Amino acid sequence: MRSLYLVAGTTMAGVSSVFALLAEIHNEYGIAERDLGWIAGSAFIGALVTQLWLSRYADRGYGGLLMRAGVAASAIGLLWFGLADQLWQFVIARLILGAGIGVIVPASRRYIIVNAGDDQGRQLGAFYGAYLAGFVFGPPLAGALTVAFNVKTPFIIFGALTAATYASVHRLVIPAAENILRDDKRVLRRLIRVREMVAALLVVVSFRYSIGVFEPLWAPHMDNLGASTMVISLSLTGFALPMLIIARWAGSLSDRYNPRITSLLSAFATVPLMASYGWITSVPVLFIAAMPHGIMEAIQSPGSQAAVSDAAPKDDAAAAQGLGEAMGSAASMIGALSAAPLYSWLGAGPAFLIGAVTMAVLLTLSWLLDPPSTSRQQINKTRHASE
Repeated sequence: MRSLYLVAGTTMAGVSSVFALLAEIHNEYGIAERDLGWIAGSAFIGALVTQLWLSRYADRGYGGLLMRAGVAASAIGLLWFGLADQLWQFVIARLILGAGIGVIVPASRRYIIVNAGDDQGRQLGAFYGAYLAGFVFGPPLAGALTVAFNVKTPFIIFGALTAATYASVHRLVIPAAENILRDDKRVLRRLIRVREMVAALLVVVSFRYSIGVFEPLWAPHMDNLGASTMVISLSLTGFALPMLIIARWAGSLSDRYNPRITSLLSAFATVPLMASYGWITSVPVLFIAAMPHGIMEAIQSPGSQAAVSDAAPKDDAAAAQGLGEAMGSAASMIGALSAAPLYSWLGAGPAFLIGAVTMAVLLTLSWLLDPPSTSRQQINKTRHASE
């Protein structure tokens, strides 16, 4: 399992460095702010493609191959990102990086499911924790390396470290799942006919859309307010650190209460925060505002995943999670590609506000489609009905 944690932490440190240094890339290479959305959005395009066409093979005996291909693609993407100096090069490098992450996650999940036994929940939580740790420590390391050397250095170093993790998975074998001969299209059509499933997916879409909006706007907005590269990087650590600290407790909330309640309420709580970011002109206030957002995201993420699983028939739970991931990547892509031009044309306030309003609309539709109950007994009734 340690090899998976190593891969997760290292690759996420590289991914979060892109997030933290977008403003530095804008300043260093003269890339227009409206085009930063292409750099952010291309990662979600790469992830979406691999999730739709390749992730299913993790259950068909090709998990080890997918893991190795994902690590190699992530390393190539990060190294190319470090050597790039034009928009199209950054976009393709980020596309490759996103594609790599898009196959590492399902392959890792399959390995844990096969090998963890009764310890599956804890091991999946530890894997998620390794990703969060990469997000916590990656940005400040990237900021420090940029200040000490240049903006290329962190990507080359993280790319080299990711390439080194290949040695830990080069002999990884992940056996195929049983009973995999099924009509995927029929399963997906069946899932989207379930009202509770559509409602749960709308929360996932809202959450992932907000990530897409957040990524190309945060660093440029802080940069325009006068924040240094190091402060921008530390602000992302401030956002992610609460997620790492309360991740286990946040997951237990979904076990104790209806995950529809926990995911919806925490997602709604982020809407006013998202709406306020563009109007805040103080760097310290913006820094502090990101922390409760991180707490709400920590509660929302496991809750929305659990809600998707609860809404699906037991035999279709894995397919439902795959559908959620694909729709989430598509939502992030739309958020990133639309937010950056809005920021360039209208300014920070309207760009963040439009993102917040879109979130609120999606969450309201989810609530109206399936008003949540606080009782978990209702979840069991829903699952039995769908089966």
